[in-house]
Amino acid sequence: MILRSKVPPPFLPDVRQSTILEMGLKHLNPSQWMIVDEDASTFLSHKLEQQTKRPDQIYQALPESKDAQFEFNSLLEAHLIKDHNFRRIACDKLVNSQFDLEWVSLEKDLWSASLWIQEDICLLEKLGKHYILTAASVCSPSNWDMPNKIGKCVSDIHKPVPGYKDQISDKVDRLMRSLKPEKPLARFNWSIQPHGDLFWKTGSRNQEGKQNMHWRVERQTLMRLPQSKAIVFGIRVFIHDFSMMSKIQGFDESVAALIRKLPAEQSFYKNLQ
Repeated sequence: MILRSKVPPPFLPDVRQSTILEMGLKHLNPSQWMIVDEDASTFLSHKLEQQTKRPDQIYQALPESKDAQFEFNSLLEAHLIKDHNFRRIACDKLVNSQFDLEWVSLEKDLWSASLWIQEDICLLEKLGKHYILTAASVCSPSNWDMPNKIGKCVSDIHKPVPGYKDQISDKVDRLMRSLKPEKPLARFNWSIQPHGDLFWKTGSRNQEGKQNMHWRVERQTLMRLPQSKAIVFGIRVFIHDFSMMSKIQGFDESVAALIRKLPAEQSFYKNLQ
């Protein structure tokens, strides 16, 4: 499904950036853990479409994740009711009155909860020495293969990222160990993709061409669940056509400067060559 974001991009190219291996984390007001805006209905339609077209590609859950899924479902509902004007009607219906959306379900799992929000969600749990991806609902991936990620540790998930293991893996591990409940963090990640599709999975590099480029931003959040101690990794995607972004003063020049600064292997990884 094509996303034509109805809200402004939350992140613009930063000419000071010279690598994609920057954490760039900031503390987040808990009331802004999730974002609910004018794109809500598009994301709901998209998630339901993906569940029909490619269910195994967008949702996976290990048996070990059952408690964390239940806790996330409950905590998310409380957050949406408190901070985003959702309402629970009877025992099986949740309503978003602002955008006239409703859900009927008695399930307390990750998939059901993921339909209430625009974010994709990954649950990471410490099993043994490492944090493992135990459950995920990712309907808007950026060249991400769900079946090959579920059950893997964070460093293995990021193995394709140039320099991740040597330059940033230890920092990420320390962050995950130190993350506190009710103290969410946020960062932004960016990509340039050759279309406006939310589900971005290329068949071969550069095959799609560069005729209709889009600025893709991911608002990524981290939150620890207080009971299960699982970490909730949220990814909210924004996509804007370059023809619109070029109207923002300095955007084209900033993007060009940013691309020039990236090391060659990182530029290749982001399909910018």
